[in-house]
Amino acid sequence: MLWISRVELPAFGRFRGASFTFRPGMNLVYGRNEAGKSTLVSAISGTIFGFRKERDRFVPWTGGERCEARVSFTYNGREMTIARDFLSDRVQAIERDGERTLWRFEGKVSPLGRSSEREEYLAKIEDVWGFAEGDIFRNSVYVGQRDLRIEGDAGLTTRIKQLLSGFAELDYDAVVESLEKELFELTKRPGGRSRDRELEEVRARMAVLAEQWREASRAVSELAALDGTLAELRTAVATGREDLEKGKRYLERVSRYHEAAAREEALRKDYDRIRAEREKVEALTAKRQSVEERLASLGEAAGLPDGFARTLEAWVDGSERLAALERELASLSADRTHAGPVLQVPVLILALLLWGGATGAWFLLPQAWLPLAGCALVITVFLLVRTVRAGQVRSAETARIQGRIDGLSADAVRLREELDQTESELEKRLGTFDPLRVGDILREIDRAAEVRGELARIESALGVLPPLESIRSQEVELARELAVTREGMETLIGRGFPVMSPREYAEAEEKMRRLESEVTENERLCLAREQELAVLRRRGLDLEAIAEEGEELKSRETRLVRRVEALRLAVDLLRETLDEYRATYLSRLGSEINGKLYNLTAGRYREAILDDGFALSIGVEGTPRPVGALSCGAQDQAYLATRLALGGILSRSRKLPFLLDDPLVHFDEERRAAALAALNVAASDHQVILLVHDERYLKARGADLWHRVKIDTKGQQDGQLHLL
Repeated sequence: MLWISRVELPAFGRFRGASFTFRPGMNLVYGRNEAGKSTLVSAISGTIFGFRKERDRFVPWTGGERCEARVSFTYNGREMTIARDFLSDRVQAIERDGERTLWRFEGKVSPLGRSSEREEYLAKIEDVWGFAEGDIFRNSVYVGQRDLRIEGDAGLTTRIKQLLSGFAELDYDAVVESLEKELFELTKRPGGRSRDRELEEVRARMAVLAEQWREASRAVSELAALDGTLAELRTAVATGREDLEKGKRYLERVSRYHEAAAREEALRKDYDRIRAEREKVEALTAKRQSVEERLASLGEAAGLPDGFARTLEAWVDGSERLAALERELASLSADRTHAGPVLQVPVLILALLLWGGATGAWFLLPQAWLPLAGCALVITVFLLVRTVRAGQVRSAETARIQGRIDGLSADAVRLREELDQTESELEKRLGTFDPLRVGDILREIDRAAEVRGELARIESALGVLPPLESIRSQEVELARELAVTREGMETLIGRGFPVMSPREYAEAEEKMRRLESEVTENERLCLAREQELAVLRRRGLDLEAIAEEGEELKSRETRLVRRVEALRLAVDLLRETLDEYRATYLSRLGSEINGKLYNLTAGRYREAILDDGFALSIGVEGTPRPVGALSCGAQDQAYLATRLALGGILSRSRKLPFLLDDPLVHFDEERRAAALAALNVAASDHQVILLVHDERYLKARGADLWHRVKIDTKGQQDGQLHLL
């Protein structure tokens, strides 16, 4: 049994967040007018099968951007839940067997669409429900208000017929039409004249074959001459092709040898170059080690920084300048100390003698006193003037010497300070050193600079060369490639293989080109002869094929006659069988309707007749009358019986649920009770969901055993009514 277990309406019509649960068997849904009963069953149909035109009716009354519903139903121990967004036709479906998910789907399923995901969804629904069309659902197991008649276009009735017959995948009317069309094409020419069209074509072809037979007979005599020529050409082509292949293989072998030789020469040159580089790097590396050892033997001079020699030379120059300054100072001091007297002794003695003579003459020779006194005065004045001038000169010289001494003393002090500072720097590098070894130290520094220069030149030379390890790895790799190449050359040569020179190789290539041209020309001639031979064979050697085709055409003529007879017989039999079969399933549907009509009308009517277009007639006092001639109540009872019978047959083993939206409004008390009893019987095999607005159903016989749901005026479930 397939039964609907739950309906959830987050936003659908008047419903907002509503949820309804149902059970197998009889379910009674009670609600006053406009409570939303019809909306509820429309939500079930629309969620599973979609809406074609009615979607806008169910957009939520309160507005918003949602219109959604969710339906769950159970079958064969499985449960499927389908959720649909009606604004976008997006569908989510999941099938479970307990906790295990069997099938999951999500995609757009528009009723008018043609997408592959829509086809997948509809195939699953048809597998579960037996059909995937909403129209079939609404004209069989779903009965709405004033919706008891089976209405729809010819396609709907044809589809219902197919479902009833159990052969929905095949349209037998189309098969009959196809057979009749094929029969027409075999027996009628365009224009409607009755003639055996295909037989005429066969006979025309036989006439053509007779002419071909004559032409082929004339061509047989020409075949023998071409056979000999063609055999010679084929032999020449085969021999030439064999020689050409041998020559090509030989030249290819020689070419590979020359390529290997050229590669061996290039590898040997690279190997020699790499080996020379390796030897050069090794020599430079050894020389660098020797220079580094020489540099290490120089001791502290090797570790002195650049410019230290200039500092040392500046200290030596400063020491020599300080010594010169001290010598000059000593000399100037001596000159200042030993400066001569200002007075001249002989002149002074002469003056004293003259003054002594003048004094003696004063007493002894008065007449001689005056000249002597004059001479003594002159000499004394001269002596005084000379002494004054000499004193001035001496004072100036003494001042000059003192100034020079002062300048030299300042230079000496400054130079001594510089020497002390330089000497402290030297002591930091050399420790306590002997000034007498300065020359030796300078010579060692020069030797260290020379050794470092040599080391720098070696490093520069090594910098432009690859690393020794890289050179050695390249040398090993080249040696390996060289050995492999030489081994390949020896393999190519082998024993007794003559190696051509380049000139001989060029001559051999030219010879091969000439041979290839000859072979190509022979192949062209051979092809031309084969074409000529083929033409002759079509004219002469196809005699057997012509005879075979003639025999086939004769057999075909016989088969065509039999086929026409068989097609005519098949059309007649299939047409008769279809009429008989349709009468059978319509008779079965009528029998089902009869039983249900008898129950629904409390025994008043018991005969219903359906024609091929589902037009319903009711037997009244033995006379069939159109159902429209009956009262509204009787019409609804007849159509409800038809729906129940049709839904039961379509259900087959699935036992589909019946959804009935107040179909008993025109039933009187007696027939309503009969209808409820019939629905109770149907509920033993099917789930029945009956939606009513009349409270009297809640008190009907057996109603206390039903699953009852009340919908309030706000569109909400108002609890189960088991206690009413």
